[in-house]
Amino acid sequence: MPDAIDTPAPLWFTPESADVDALEQAWGAHKLSKIMGAALGSFNRLGHVDAGTASETFGVSEGTIRRWIRDGVPASRLERVISLVRPPQGAFDQERKDLVYARGAVTKITTDPENAVALWGYKGYLEQWDLAIIKIKGMPVLTVRMARTDRDRAADKRLVAGGELVERSTFPSYWAAIVARSELLEDVYPYRVQLRNTKLASGAGKAFLDEAPRKPLRSYRKRARTGIRKTTADYPS
Repeated sequence: MPDAIDTPAPLWFTPESADVDALEQAWGAHKLSKIMGAALGSFNRLGHVDAGTASETFGVSEGTIRRWIRDGVPASRLERVISLVRPPQGAFDQERKDLVYARGAVTKITTDPENAVALWGYKGYLEQWDLAIIKIKGMPVLTVRMARTDRDRAADKRLVAGGELVERSTFPSYWAAIVARSELLEDVYPYRVQLRNTKLASGAGKAFLDEAPRKPLRSYRKRARTGIRKTTADYPS
């Protein structure tokens, strides 16, 4: 029986999710080149990961990087690889809290509008907000950003900075847009990547592979969900 240290382990094994099947499909070893390139921002002329950049990042030889791409990541290196290509657990936890709070805020806007105005009116949170999906330039990656619908030209440029607009939809309030963004990120969860070597002003922590199956943004305007993605903390050990 081979030693556990030398046994290739699939990249999708990550502690924060219970949906192993979805992660296996999204993060199989054969997609490692695309995943590393997306996370590290290191592509060669053929659109594959730059082995030189990746080898420096992980402290291994270029030949080792190529072997990982071909055969999978050894268990001894898996945690390091995951820490560089996936958002940290704390980011997922915070997104979950944001979703719960935003749903409560949307309800308050309807049931207690006077209090909602006092809490968020001066911030512009009760005005319309746009949710946009941006294709990052030169990378097989999308990210999601928000901006007030009534914005100036400078804010419009910031919305698409570093990429190009793929899709945009308008929501009745800031909190409604937050709910939609959170639900979208839940839907593409298995395909999420953390962009490391990037100069993006925003969106590096909310990026996902462009091949991720997703619904149109307008579908999130209809009826918001009430459930949230479970984490391993929700399951009995």
